[in-house]
Amino acid sequence: MKIREVNENKKQFISLLLLADEQGNMIDRYLEKGTMYALEDGNVKAECV
Repeated sequence: MKIREVNENKKQFISLLLLADEQGNMIDRYLEKGTMYALEDGNVKAECV
């Protein structure tokens, strides 16, 4: 398992982000300002901003 910082193309994780916050406009407010990390084990298992 690996944790990596995501610096580009953060919207590729929009489906996971929408599970935590159903308001897409709120995600847009913090997505580019925040630091995103992805937990990977072959593929992405989780992410956080």
